[in-house]
Amino acid sequence: MRRCLLLILFVAMPVWADWSFVAKTESFNLYGEANTRKKTGNVVRAWFMADYKATQSVRLPPPLLWTNYQSIRELKEFDCASRQQRSLKTMLFASQLSKGDPLYGYDAAGTFGPVAAAALDEAQFQFACK
Repeated sequence: MRRCLLLILFVAMPVWADWSFVAKTESFNLYGEANTRKKTGNVVRAWFMADYKATQSVRLPPPLLWTNYQSIRELKEFDCASRQQRSLKTMLFASQLSKGDPLYGYDAAGTFGPVAAAALDEAQFQFACK
């Protein structure tokens, strides 16, 4: 009985991400998930979330439907030694703070490219490589 109660409590507990504020724009706040940072040599992998203040719309590939979303999660890799980055996975969510099931997602493990001089790219690099 005691084990069953502990199991029910564990299953009922919400899973909380350890999101840390990274940067903001007029349109969204950018967060990084500190507990997902994984380092292998000079390469760091981490999740980021853009939480939009207003609903966004995008036209997705076939069947070419418009989809509304309020947040995006992106898995990125950074080569901290050479200041390179790449996106591995992107997911769109209907609700803020990436709540609920993803509306759409895709993998995009392309080649590494330089970290742009833009403030958001630099903020993500600093978060991942600090």
